[in-house]
Amino acid sequence: MDIRYSTENQRGGHGRRQHSGTLERGLAVLEHVGARQEISTNAIATQLGLSRSAVYRIVNTLKELQFLEADQVTGRVRLGARLVELGVQAMSATDLHKAAPQFLAALAARSGETIFLAVPDGEAMVYIGKDRGANSVTLHCQLGTRRPQHATSLGKAWLAALPPAERVERITRMRLDRLTPNTIVDRAHLADELDRTSRRGWAIDNIENEPEVGCVAAAIRDRTGRPVAAVSIAGPAARVLLRSAELGPMVADAAITLSRRLGHLPAAG
Repeated sequence: MDIRYSTENQRGGHGRRQHSGTLERGLAVLEHVGARQEISTNAIATQLGLSRSAVYRIVNTLKELQFLEADQVTGRVRLGARLVELGVQAMSATDLHKAAPQFLAALAARSGETIFLAVPDGEAMVYIGKDRGANSVTLHCQLGTRRPQHATSLGKAWLAALPPAERVERITRMRLDRLTPNTIVDRAHLADELDRTSRRGWAIDNIENEPEVGCVAAAIRDRTGRPVAAVSIAGPAARVLLRSAELGPMVADAAITLSRRLGHLPAAG
């Protein structure tokens, strides 16, 4: 059945259910091809558990619509030009400012604390987004506030997500001013902390930027894999740091989800 005309050729509830099933199978085929880059139509049918005749009809329709294309030598199919075009359009319509608010609100509701979004600027992180959970307290950071990267979970998360050579180069020339007794001002210590952050996937501010305030944060990446921002969960140190084993993975998951919305696809495995 040609997906384009199924609603015109079917009538009543049964027709709508059949169309829905065909659409779902078509989307499953696209997703399967995308995950494998190139694959034969017979292999698609076998791996998805669908009849060969149904898969051939779906593949032919998707080829006509330019959602799939076939290699002229092997006959294997891959994602087509129309999907690439739609992907570019989707990325053009999405940027950090548009995508972030819903994610910040969800993270605030889930954690109960204050959520910050910040972007790098020189050796600082600039706060560009904020949301508050049910248990949040008033913190001094307002939108537009700048804080040094070495003393914040936001900055450490962003630095840790950089390629190792660039990370080392940055901390070598960075000013390491002390803001609290816990601020890391030794370059070797900071390098070790960033290594741990990179392996763990999220950073900790152990009362390093502001007295009695603790934070956890994770980096947000764009479609190239480059870290472009970071998101944090902040609150009273006695509460946030005690929950770090819970809040750290929570903020990391939120950052991964937002990164996907910006087009980043983490490497498999």
